[in-house]
Amino acid sequence: MAVPAWAEPGTVVVVGGALADDNADVYRAMIDAMPADARDVVIIPAASGIIGRSVPRAAKAFEAHGVEPSRIRVVEVAIVDDPDTKLVDESRWASGASNPSEVAKLAGAGLIWMLGGDQLRIMAALVASDGSDTPMLAAIRQRLEDGAVIGGTSAGAAVMGEHMIACGSPDVALTAPVSRDLKNCEGRDEDAASVPLVLGRGLGLLPGTVFDQHFSERNRLSRLMRAVACIDATSVTGVGVDEDTGFVFELGRETGHVTGRGTITVIDPSDGHRSCERAVMENARFARFPAMKD
Repeated sequence: MAVPAWAEPGTVVVVGGALADDNADVYRAMIDAMPADARDVVIIPAASGIIGRSVPRAAKAFEAHGVEPSRIRVVEVAIVDDPDTKLVDESRWASGASNPSEVAKLAGAGLIWMLGGDQLRIMAALVASDGSDTPMLAAIRQRLEDGAVIGGTSAGAAVMGEHMIACGSPDVALTAPVSRDLKNCEGRDEDAASVPLVLGRGLGLLPGTVFDQHFSERNRLSRLMRAVACIDATSVTGVGVDEDTGFVFELGRETGHVTGRGTITVIDPSDGHRSCERAVMENARFARFPAMKD
């Protein structure tokens, strides 16, 4: 009797934001990793507050890198309305992650792409109020298990890890008390000097990690350091991703590499001691990896 072949788990691509439309290295890394029998690109706009602009731009960028327009799909899942789209109220898409017709759009997805904006909107859209997976999030996990690519930029990057930085300014990251109350992020500019660090759960597509985006450009090393020091877990690795840069991790091979125009910074505290109250990590290992170039 023939034994069915099991698909190898797919690839997670974490982009640090400000992805240039002509960044062929990042786009090709995602597109080339798509399964041969699943060539749809599905865009999840939940984080965005300017869906009328961000979705067409993302679609055009994928088209420019060889994806057929008929293969690009958009799921109607969002939390806030884009005031510029007069004929559509995107806030009515809040239950889209439980809508069978929207979930069905993921069936042939080789790449699921999460836009930037506000990471709390992604979590609110894809995670049920009791903390369980919505049908759409369950479908995303299944597609990843079946070999698809799951990628996200900026806010879409922040949610990829098991843990998440919800908001917080690097200016006070090492001195202000750390909160786990997500309400402390509501209506606040996370780069404002007075916003303390707030931690939460991520989607967990890469277990044991916490990501920070716009990393070098916004001087977020202190923020990521404090996050790693304060996350209550046996082991956690912090990864800071620069803008226009992607961290590509192949789950099946358990290997990753950097592509694009910047670097990633990795904080590994496993051989040392962490203290959230003192905001220190003793004997932690720090490493910086530049993008691979042909």
